[in-house]
Amino acid sequence: MTDIAEVPALVLRALPAELSIYTAADTHALMLRWLDADRDSVVWPVEAGDVAQADAAGVQLLLALDHSLHARGQQLRMQGASEPLQQACQRLGLGASLGTWLAA
Repeated sequence: MTDIAEVPALVLRALPAELSIYTAADTHALMLRWLDADRDSVVWPVEAGDVAQADAAGVQLLLALDHSLHARGQQLRMQGASEPLQQACQRLGLGASLGTWLAA
C-alpha cells in the first residue's frame, strides 16, 4: 500500500475505457485503492476522457465514489468527461451530478 505521505496533493486518476457492468468489479477495486491511498486531498481529479463505453453500473460506481468522498469531506472532479459518459449520465437523469463533477 502507498504511504499517504508519498501521495502528491493532486493525484490524477483515470477511468477505464469501459465503465460498465462487465468491468464493474475491476473498476470498483481500482476505486477502493484510490480511496485507501489518498485521504487528504480535498479535490479529487479523475480523468474521464477515455471512457468509450458507459452504462448504469459504471455510473453507479461514480455515484458511490462521489458519496464516499463526500462523506470524507472530499470532492470528485472529472477532467474531460467523454461523450459516452456524459450521455450515460444524462440518460440516467444525473445531469446535475455530472455538472457538479465537471465544475472547475
